Amino acid sequence: MYQQITIKTLALQHKKQTEIATELGCHRNTVRNIINRPVVEKPTRNRPSYFNQYRDQIKEWLTKKVSQLRIHEILVETYQVKQTYDSLSKYIRKDFPKTPEAFGVQVTPPGEMAEVDFGYAGLLPINTPGEPIRLAKTWFLSVRLNYSRMAYRVMVHDQKVTTFIKGITNAFTFFGGVPKRLKIDNLRAAVTKNQHYDLQFNSDFLDWASHENVVINPCVPYHPEQKGGVESDMKYIENNFLVERHFDDWVDLQQQFDQWSVSYANSRIHGVTKKIPNEIFINEEKSTLQPLPVNDFSLFERCERKVQSNCHIFFQNHYYSVPSRLVSKIVTLRFNGSLLKVVHQGEEVACHLISNEVGAFTTCRSHLPEFKCYGATEYQQKYEAKMADLGEFAQTYFKEVLIKHDSYWFRSVRSILGLAREYGNEAVNLSLARALQFHVTDTNIIKRIVTQQLYLLDIPPRLLETNQTAPSLKSQDRDLEYYQKLIT
Repeated sequence: MYQQITIKTLALQHKKQTEIATELGCHRNTVRNIINRPVVEKPTRNRPSYFNQYRDQIKEWLTKKVSQLRIHEILVETYQVKQTYDSLSKYIRKDFPKTPEAFGVQVTPPGEMAEVDFGYAGLLPINTPGEPIRLAKTWFLSVRLNYSRMAYRVMVHDQKVTTFIKGITNAFTFFGGVPKRLKIDNLRAAVTKNQHYDLQFNSDFLDWASHENVVINPCVPYHPEQKGGVESDMKYIENNFLVERHFDDWVDLQQQFDQWSVSYANSRIHGVTKKIPNEIFINEEKSTLQPLPVNDFSLFERCERKVQSNCHIFFQNHYYSVPSRLVSKIVTLRFNGSLLKVVHQGEEVACHLISNEVGAFTTCRSHLPEFKCYGATEYQQKYEAKMADLGEFAQTYFKEVLIKHDSYWFRSVRSILGLAREYGNEAVNLSLARALQFHVTDTNIIKRIVTQQLYLLDIPPRLLETNQTAPSLKSQDRDLEYYQKLIT
């Protein structure tokens, strides 16, 4: 094609055909034919692509969303293809072009929707005035009203849920009201899971949204165009504010950014609406916003703790009780300056006022298992009532055991209650009556009375007479010895 254009150009310069042929090294007939052609012919390549023989297979792989790199690897491994990866990519771009995705314009009424997102600003100074410059990762948070394009922007150093909530709360204060809906990306500060029909929000963020009376509308994963307004604002900040500007320190950075956002970005003629966002906001949208909440939302930090075997968790040198069913489980603590909330699987299970007393315990009795909720006296009363349910002699036995074995009485009482569950209340009560006649409190002997049904035997008159008088130590020993011989 270059030779054709050159021949025509030389002919227009009134050179002879023989001179042109000599200069270009071709036959004069070729020169004449090209001059007589009305249009310059473009060279064409009719040879089919090497990859056409694998066209159907490549199409199937692309339908299954197999990457181009993997397709090339399979062709090399399976069919010993020698062509390069770039050749395959050019073939796929030409024969399997992607259909450009189309999007509709999102139009919302005034006060209906706001969009919010983080954008990475890079390493920016965080030093205070007079200190050497120190750089740190910095993000900008933008909250943008869809209708008026009015936006609140702020610089932050992290994307924690507390930072996220504070930023949006300050934005609502800046607007003087709350929109009905909030369009957010799937960032961890707000959405913990967004898969098909399984949508889970961060509990703190969900509580905040309920407090502000705003509905959360998360985008579908990997579809940032659903909040295209704030995405455009991100690019606007990156290409306008962050370009060719110098910042001495953190205070200077904030001052310049606030001034740029309020005095320039919100006061310029918008590229789409051809109107000034601030004027539209004041004249048309501000009055449609919901009123701000009367009370401020309490922000909570969070951490995790393991519940100890004594039904307490340790936090800031103090012990706080947790329901006994959560022993050895990991729970989430949400706390601020005065309040501590314990959360397990999204449910608040305990709430305590934070104490500054070091090494002390804050205990709610309902958190402890039943047997730990009794003091020494209450504990005895509880078991005396259980023994009284067995019968009169069982209650008398309890009082005698309490006197003789003050430090470990509960072992004997639990053994007796176990016998009652196995052999019945009447049998145990009668066995205790017989044991009391011989001043026996040992549970092993009482068990033999029950199992061998010795409570059905008549008590010897001699023992009854002896029992009616105040027995001496020897008579007691003699009676016990006699009884032991009787049951063997």
